[in-house]
Amino acid sequence: MIFSTKGILGINARNLLYIRPYNENKAIRFADDKIKTKQFLAARDIPVPKLYGIIHDNAELEKFDFNSLPNQFALKPNKGFGGEGIIPVAEKKNNYLVSVSGKRYSKHYIKNHIRDILDGQYSITNMADYAFFEQLIVSDERIGKYSYAGLPDIRIVVHNLIPVMAMLRLPTKESQGKANLHQGAVGVGIDIAKGECTHIAYKNRIIEELPDGLGRIAGTKIPFWDDLLTIASRIQLITNLGYMAADLCIDKNIGPVLLEINARAGLGVQIANLAPLRKRLQRIEGVKVTTPQKGVRIAKDMFGHSVEKEIAQISGKEIIGTEEKVEIIQKKDTFRVLAKVDTTKRISILDEELAAKYGLLDNEKNYDDEKSTLKIKFTLKNRRIQTVVDIEKIISDKHKMILGSRDLQDFLIDTSAKEPKTEKRPVSQPAKQVIFNNRINFSEIDKQLMNIDNKIKLLFHIRPVNIAAEQEKFLKNPVKNPQFEYPKLKFDPLELVDSLNKIQMDDSPLGEIFAAKKREIALKIKLLESINETDFSETSIQLFGKPTAEEIENCEMLIGKIDIKRENRRNENEENLDAEYAREKFEKAFAKYNLNHWKVGIKEDLVSNCVAGKNNRLFVKKSAKFTKERIEALIVHEIETHILTAENGKMQPYEIFNRGLANYLKTQEGLAVYNVEQQQNAPFEKNHKAMAHVLAIDMALKGTFIEVFDKLLNLNFSKEQAFRSALKSKRGFMDTGRKGAFTKDYIYYYGYHEIKSFAQKGGDLKKLYIGKLDVADLDKIKGIPGIIEPKILPTWLRNLK
Repeated sequence: MIFSTKGILGINARNLLYIRPYNENKAIRFADDKIKTKQFLAARDIPVPKLYGIIHDNAELEKFDFNSLPNQFALKPNKGFGGEGIIPVAEKKNNYLVSVSGKRYSKHYIKNHIRDILDGQYSITNMADYAFFEQLIVSDERIGKYSYAGLPDIRIVVHNLIPVMAMLRLPTKESQGKANLHQGAVGVGIDIAKGECTHIAYKNRIIEELPDGLGRIAGTKIPFWDDLLTIASRIQLITNLGYMAADLCIDKNIGPVLLEINARAGLGVQIANLAPLRKRLQRIEGVKVTTPQKGVRIAKDMFGHSVEKEIAQISGKEIIGTEEKVEIIQKKDTFRVLAKVDTTKRISILDEELAAKYGLLDNEKNYDDEKSTLKIKFTLKNRRIQTVVDIEKIISDKHKMILGSRDLQDFLIDTSAKEPKTEKRPVSQPAKQVIFNNRINFSEIDKQLMNIDNKIKLLFHIRPVNIAAEQEKFLKNPVKNPQFEYPKLKFDPLELVDSLNKIQMDDSPLGEIFAAKKREIALKIKLLESINETDFSETSIQLFGKPTAEEIENCEMLIGKIDIKRENRRNENEENLDAEYAREKFEKAFAKYNLNHWKVGIKEDLVSNCVAGKNNRLFVKKSAKFTKERIEALIVHEIETHILTAENGKMQPYEIFNRGLANYLKTQEGLAVYNVEQQQNAPFEKNHKAMAHVLAIDMALKGTFIEVFDKLLNLNFSKEQAFRSALKSKRGFMDTGRKGAFTKDYIYYYGYHEIKSFAQKGGDLKKLYIGKLDVADLDKIKGIPGIIEPKILPTWLRNLK
């Protein structure tokens, strides 16, 4: 009871009052798994060290190429605790690895150490573990100078999204370069409000100066303090750990980086701050906190002295309001736009229609269609800013640009300078009528859903950013499963799900169409949130399906009849037409259908040889070579199927018909494959690529990347073809040695058979050109007011009875 009255938090109270009620066992296990934690958080814009490799067992240890590691790295146990088992390597020298403390290790010693890790010697659960290699962080000198040899870190305890207490942990000679208090490191208290160092705790007592002659540290400011607090709070929000500590450090090149999260944080932070932790935790019980930013503000108000910004911090910074006029600079002229200031967004956003209107999307050098990003220059308050903005549809009559925090670092925001007014929703275009049904405005629902869907960018987020490096490494020596890295999410999943939940529909045919799309969007968000998670495959199956045993058997039988090596040789001999020739043919096809607003561009960094992009652009890969038959097939597939369908969709009263109803992909891709078969005399039974997708997905669900690759090699696919198919099926996994698959490419096989059955039963293929729809929704579409027949059809379909 004496601890309760003094406000000191003891181990038993911590476990009973905070860990047990607020941290589920599943969340604790997640926090204990360092690899899984970092990969999960990295995908959600939390900075973590780069992962170089993982060793799961002794077999992988024997095969591991230690020469592939950089000169500096850190070897760690996956489920280690207290800093045990970590070897930070500073250099390779004379066949030895030299640690940051100067200790030399032989390769034999390192391998034995890894065996100890695999046996669970350093595991918090005393069970078998993994070993992994990651980037060695080099500390920012502003705090690194107070550390003896090792890496200092900052521990921040968070509860209820509020950072309640923090300390700087400094390695000493006694701790052998490790920032663990039990091994002789020191803890330095930090003023939450100011980010300034206060007291030094060493072996449970307060001292005036740091050991090892490193002097005084009181009053030293921690760099990036606000960022560190916000990151710690965001981590709690993402991981669902109610009580946790985030151990962060500051790299001299990249700034704040997460080392690990701790669901059972020690209590030495109280001594370093000379403050009782339990008392602070009790103060924030019941406080409603909606965002990490609010949590940080509350922490500063409650647990620190409120201080004014120093004049030096605001010197030279312009003051702006919550909305400002921005001048976009082009080569020949400029134009002005009213921008909304929104610091919850990191990257600025420019309206898609406005960018297209002024020709900004025509510049292939500046506009990246795949990522929907644009390099621009603009002036704000007479200051010129060069940046990269996201291109999205902004639902606002007033603001056509949103200024994010990254472009506002040289400005101070005065929220009273301009009171933001309630935005009016855009007036519908004359060709599209606004339809109300029982007080439901479906045009408004259409805009909201399409705006949310536009932000997800599923294929961009699911494509690894290090494909080229991993492909080169794997094809040279295909014994280790690729380790993929993915882009950080460019949207806030919680915000989008919250927006989705606010959208309500009725049970009318149109209401059912939008409800299905809402469910599909929610699944896409869930899929991206579960990248590298155990439920990734299941979510993918819910979205795209998976092959049946009968389909797998059929594909194996058909593909066994195809001489794939012969097909590849024939294509290589006949592929003599370049990208310029293909562009000319595509432009003639557009002219044939009076689609003069469509442009054909040539790009270097495409994955596919030809792809239809946004904003009326068809892109051809610069290095691609084609046969005449392949170009004709692409015209049927891309232009006479996908693009004509999208153009008809634009004429419908709702944008969803242009962007795609729920499950539209299987119908679109199935129709495209069926059309190519009918018009190019290309029997589907010889489409070995579509069947390879089915077999790759089946194997990926059951096995590793290497197993998928080997299966396709055994079917006589080339190494490059086998790698591409394995890659497509293993997208969504960082460690491709795990079982699981991204099943999207199954839709080509399933969709083709669905369309073939539809046609054989007398279905009207023209109806499938109404817009991007699911063939199963045709009956519902009949009951939607305002739907018109398709105006643009392929020439070979116009007179088909």
